[in-house]
Amino acid sequence: MSSSGWEFFQGNKAVLRSLSAIVSAVMFTSGATALAQTTPTAATAEPVDTSAAGTTTTPTKGDGVPDSRAQRVASGERGFDAAQESGPVKLVSTDRPAMQQGVPKTDQLAVPHADDAQPSAPEGVRQGPLSGIGQMLNDWGFTPTLNLVQMYLTNPSVGQETGNHEALTFIAAGGDFDMQKIAGFPGATLHFQELFVPFRVNLDWGTQVGDVLANVGPYVPKVAHLALLTWEQKAFHDRLDVEFGKTNSGLYFATPVCNQGFGCQSLILQHNAGMNPPIYVNWGGRVRYNLTPAWSIQGGVWRSNPAFPFTNGWEWTDSVPDSNVYLADLAYRTTYRTDPWPKTYELMFYHNTSTQIDPLTLGTHKGTSGIYFGGRQVVYRPDGGKAGASDPTAVSLFATATGSFDSHSSTGLEMTGSAGVIVEAPLRSRPHDSVSLSFNWATLTPHEQVYLKEQNLAAGGTGYTVGRTQYGLRLDANIALTRSVLLSPYVMRTWNTNTWGNPAYAGTPKNGYTVGVLAIVFFDKMLGLTDH
Repeated sequence: MSSSGWEFFQGNKAVLRSLSAIVSAVMFTSGATALAQTTPTAATAEPVDTSAAGTTTTPTKGDGVPDSRAQRVASGERGFDAAQESGPVKLVSTDRPAMQQGVPKTDQLAVPHADDAQPSAPEGVRQGPLSGIGQMLNDWGFTPTLNLVQMYLTNPSVGQETGNHEALTFIAAGGDFDMQKIAGFPGATLHFQELFVPFRVNLDWGTQVGDVLANVGPYVPKVAHLALLTWEQKAFHDRLDVEFGKTNSGLYFATPVCNQGFGCQSLILQHNAGMNPPIYVNWGGRVRYNLTPAWSIQGGVWRSNPAFPFTNGWEWTDSVPDSNVYLADLAYRTTYRTDPWPKTYELMFYHNTSTQIDPLTLGTHKGTSGIYFGGRQVVYRPDGGKAGASDPTAVSLFATATGSFDSHSSTGLEMTGSAGVIVEAPLRSRPHDSVSLSFNWATLTPHEQVYLKEQNLAAGGTGYTVGRTQYGLRLDANIALTRSVLLSPYVMRTWNTNTWGNPAYAGTPKNGYTVGVLAIVFFDKMLGLTDH
């Protein structure tokens, strides 16, 4: 999920956090991993507990499924035979971590202004049957959140098995506790959110598509997840912002700049950097300092759990070995409140301490690093840049690029990027709608390309002829149906569709179209529990 210009909506943190878990778990990045999309057997569905004497731990990748590639490293075996794998794990040769399943965070709802995601009454004037209760709770210090995200994805003509679909329902409940009002702690807020996924249809959809760009289906095998539990402390007139607890690094770093956040996120961040999808939380913390109202610097460290699809967030420690993720960024952001031509730029560096396995040679090395850049700026307004307009019709340009410094990383991803144009409020009668056209690409490392060719032949294919770089052209929109309901449809056409998400495919994947729609319902706002 994710959105049209978070750079523009830093003002309403309550609304942003209210959907941060939901929307983030839906389609936080582009593409699901093949193994992540496979249905684990009872023997592999849960991480192995290595504490018991005599227990042998099976190496695993990011999705907690036994890693055939890691097993070959241990045994010295270079080839691969799917029939040799024990257990009926589907498409076991696809030993990829469950990269970026997750849902775009709330500030990635792909709307022009986060704090004005839906047309609303003036601040402080609530609407809804529970507005009186909402006001009472807010006066006490509690701002509740209750939201729903319904997603539907289909691949009519692209990928390895066309004509399939996936559907999931996400419900987020929680809220923010103003600890200054409640207990007298100035600048302190306690954030909590629990995420439920009660309805799921075809979690194998990502495997059926099996590429990098078109495959955005999340793999969520568990029903309930702790999505946020942190203490946030601000000081020095809010210039210093410290937060720690159980959370996800993707809520604070590499903020999407496209119209729908899940449309421009990089798999490199989810895989190489180890920024587990936002639905999955880890122990961590961050420190941000606002140098000026526009400039800020931020640093953070998180644990990264390779078995995240099979965790619920309430675990005190991890049952499998994990790694540390170190992040640092420099950002410049303005909004319509202070700048008639709002803009956002972010430069981020990452380092993950996990052991990397070259996909071709199976050689290992410690740690992997890379860089992310994202930018967006309003370049045209029919009104000429009239000051004070909060929802003007405007045209923005955006671009992102993520690169790995590690040509032998486990994931085999070298670079991803996107560039496009966004039209905000194309109709003056609908100031909160937006539409966007973007060009996307993803390049694999040379060793990953050779690995895919080997896997194609091992699966009985006649030769893999797809190039290293996949391309996609994407059209998407955000439509405010009411002040509490947002609809986000998209369609993408791909070229050079690869088998990165499912190497164990003997044929050539089809180029074509993938279609999806995300519906977000802000029940807290609809009921009057919040005035945002």
